Amino acid sequence: MRFLYPVFFFLLFICTSCDYFANKSKIENQAIDTIIDFTRVDVSPSFDNCKNLLDEAKTNCFRNEIQKRIAESLKQHHFTTENILNEVVLIDVLINNKGEFILLNISSTENLKSELPKLDSLLQKSIKDLPEVSPAIKRGIPVTTQYQLPVRILTNN
Repeated sequence: MRFLYPVFFFLLFICTSCDYFANKSKIENQAIDTIIDFTRVDVSPSFDNCKNLLDEAKTNCFRNEIQKRIAESLKQHHFTTENILNEVVLIDVLINNKGEFILLNISSTENLKSELPKLDSLLQKSIKDLPEVSPAIKRGIPVTTQYQLPVRILTNN
């Protein structure tokens, strides 16, 4: 019976001391793996016709499709100006985790605002009319993303 106590304590010591012999490189690798870059997404948002493309091609297709749809919306209206315009309007757009577009801001010059006072409302309408898209994905979860889209306004009197 006296022999059983030392064996019991020895087995208890062996079972509880496993952490002392753990490989430290695995622990360091796990700590590095948990760092998440929130400035980038794993999969960018996409329209249906861009879904099958990969990485940068998908992002470029997405941007081109938005600009094409906004341009088509603006081409339906005839603008008359006193001066020739060649300016860029910056549109800040949020795409929520459901794939809906939300207009945040339209940045344009005062000259452009005075020459085309209805431009802001037309841009708002064209963003509102964009169809829902597949949202961006980060680690398998749909996330909200923000884009800044340049739109060139070019008129000939």
